[in-house]
Amino acid sequence: MPARPIRVKLKNELGISTSLPAGEQYLRLQGRGEDLLITCPGPEPELCARFTGGAGRILLLRVPEIDSQMPPAWHASLPADWEDIPLAQAHCLAPGMPVLHYTPASRLFPSIFAPLLARLRPTQLSQPNKSLWLPGPENALIMPELIHAAQEMGLAARRLPANLDPESLIRLLDQERPGLFLSVNFHGLDPYGENQALLQAAGVPVAVWCVDNPLHLLTGQKSQLWKTLPLFVTDDWFVEPLRTLGADARHLPLAASARFFAPGPPCPAGKDLTFVGRSAFPDRDRFFAACRVPQELDEEARALSGREAHFGWWRQRLPDHALWPGNDVRTIGLGAETSSARWRQDCLTALAAMVDLTVVGDDAWRGLLPGARLLSPVDYYSGLAEVYRRASFSLNLTSLLLPHGLTQRHFDVWACGGFLLTDDTPGMKIFPQELARAVIFASPSEAAELLRSLAANPKGKEELRRAWQEHVCAEHSYAVRLRAIIAGSA
Repeated sequence: MPARPIRVKLKNELGISTSLPAGEQYLRLQGRGEDLLITCPGPEPELCARFTGGAGRILLLRVPEIDSQMPPAWHASLPADWEDIPLAQAHCLAPGMPVLHYTPASRLFPSIFAPLLARLRPTQLSQPNKSLWLPGPENALIMPELIHAAQEMGLAARRLPANLDPESLIRLLDQERPGLFLSVNFHGLDPYGENQALLQAAGVPVAVWCVDNPLHLLTGQKSQLWKTLPLFVTDDWFVEPLRTLGADARHLPLAASARFFAPGPPCPAGKDLTFVGRSAFPDRDRFFAACRVPQELDEEARALSGREAHFGWWRQRLPDHALWPGNDVRTIGLGAETSSARWRQDCLTALAAMVDLTVVGDDAWRGLLPGARLLSPVDYYSGLAEVYRRASFSLNLTSLLLPHGLTQRHFDVWACGGFLLTDDTPGMKIFPQELARAVIFASPSEAAELLRSLAANPKGKEELRRAWQEHVCAEHSYAVRLRAIIAGSA
């Protein structure tokens, strides 16, 4: 009768208890040569025997994080002729040498094994070039702007799939090495850091630009490796909590693209107001499926005015919810999103009764704003600039998921010739304060009063519009942002 397998349960690098699956099918051999490195033999070291026959020296990587959790029987089963080596020595071994790896270990301790396996894989290093690799969905925003900015800077830009698999990435790296791999919202970077490790082993700088709530985006990361990357965030509120987690977080706002929001004729001098936006958080129900907001906190948030019940407020009220790892942070986000939807609807309902308001968006607005003038959505890249130019005033309401956030409207509207009225968010501090103070409001009544005051002084409004346009186009282009990313990733 065969010996019963050793059943082992240990905590991974995120502190989560995990059972080790047993079986020869979890052992993978790569590379050729005389000596053999065993990175992790798994719970049944005797299964490695089929792969070790004929090898010269058999080197066993000793990983204290694993060794300290394995039972005595496991340690006793390790063959005496295996030579122990530490991680630092394993990184000095020749790439392409034979490596036997217990594959589940890559999910347990990715920060250890992903960089090592990337370092030891057979490689055909190509010459670096001045190109930018941009992974992302076909219809993703920001991608066309960054590609155009790269071209303005004399860089070739290459689009890659959002869900880039390691095998495809290896083939690409064997052909060329880009000057920068820029991931927007972690696209192109797998949860366990394998792609990141492959890029870094090939000497390719990697940067991440989070243009949405970064703590929501981090729920998809299952290793510590993301902390080694420059992490750019559009909302500076997140810099402190991210640095507390160990991240290299830096503030980098959104920007404008002259390619898609080129200056045009100035907007009219009327009294109409246009809001362009979705009625709900994209994929809201799926993203927040397991989350529940305490009723008493929701009632407390309802009593607050303006943008007070933002993500930071909800974080203070839910201190037991970890920001990372795991999905606890989504409950904080659900509270902020619920408050944001309420703030947005309350503003639009009140403004519809005070000014000539048009909403450009999805059909769900019909139920939320009965009687309001509603126009169908327009394509961001081919129709939105004209909407902004035709409106006497455009309206911005910033999501409460971003406590200090700015939106694309803060840049696009001014760049193409429109005029923006915006709720008061701390993110406005990046602009000259004499310009910012002239267009912000804290309540719907303030917005209506501001609109009427500006409409009554068309000459002053036009001077203000021109000053905003000149500032945004000169100081806040995507080329300016891309230069900052490249300089910060070197």
